[in-house]
Amino acid sequence: MKKPIKELVTRVNRTYRGGKMLDAYVGNEQGVDTFQPEDWISSFVEAKNRVYIENEGLTRVMWNGEERLLCDVVSQEDFGQGRKDAGVLIKFLDAAERLGIQVHPTKEYARKVFDSAYGKTECWHFLGSRMINGEPPCIYMGFKEHVTKELWKKYFDEQDIPGMLSAMHRIEVKEGDTVLVTGGTPHAIGPGCFMLEIQEPSDYTMRTEKVTLAGQVCTPNQIHYGVGEEKMLECFEYIPMSEQAIRDAFFLPPRKDGSVPGLTHLVTYEDTPCFRLDRVIGPYAHQSPEFVTLIITGECGILSYDGKEERVFRGEKYFIPANTSFTLSAGEGLICYPPKLL
Repeated sequence: MKKPIKELVTRVNRTYRGGKMLDAYVGNEQGVDTFQPEDWISSFVEAKNRVYIENEGLTRVMWNGEERLLCDVVSQEDFGQGRKDAGVLIKFLDAAERLGIQVHPTKEYARKVFDSAYGKTECWHFLGSRMINGEPPCIYMGFKEHVTKELWKKYFDEQDIPGMLSAMHRIEVKEGDTVLVTGGTPHAIGPGCFMLEIQEPSDYTMRTEKVTLAGQVCTPNQIHYGVGEEKMLECFEYIPMSEQAIRDAFFLPPRKDGSVPGLTHLVTYEDTPCFRLDRVIGPYAHQSPEFVTLIITGECGILSYDGKEERVFRGEKYFIPANTSFTLSAGEGLICYPPKLL
């Protein structure tokens, strides 16, 4: 039977600390920051970490009274209507410290270097924030006008972290902001950011810092996955931009859908064909030939489907099989869509 499938928590190990705001978001006020600052949602992707843990990052659900991998359930039941994978990866991400300076591959780079069908264009929708050491939350993004490939390589070779940070724009962010980060764009998430991240389904991240903020020395594989430092530096797109140009290109305004009550588009297929993200406020009725993921963002609400009603709460996640209708009778949520069908 096709119905919304509630997902279990899938916390994943990372090289930075966080997670306290994520815990509070789902009702655990006693949460603390740890090295599991992310919860992976509707994930068909294994995490790439220093220590391999089988199935780490793959979302689990309760299905027919048994804990199962969501990817297995979807494949077995054809809930993805013939898709071989989800085509998208979604995360709750809460950073108590700055993430490493990094870049993700474009589709072209990923295909050529990793033989992967997916790059890692991603989007950040900010759900909350906190002050860390008296500083407001921020992101670092894009190369400033004076930065060249030669200068960036010099900073990397010398491991000049202040130089690398100064080469990018530091931009303060707030709850409700939506930022599209295309493959090839240099970036770092600053401390105090709590977001929903939606991205292409890969965990490829090229890093330029050889030691994490916690003092952990990164392996060559963590920095460049074995392709070498020169090839890693080629992953960056060296396009100098002003801060205003960054805002114009990558900060997306919310766009209300005048034809559907309660629907606001945050990321459209015109912004990127990689995924779509909508905000909905009940009462909102949904019917789509594609599978989607519903994430509850209001404190509570009512989810109606197949003649049933179910109370839902903030932070809960539901995989909605293809061709499954539901109504968010009350409350608020985010709906994530897979890539645009060509």
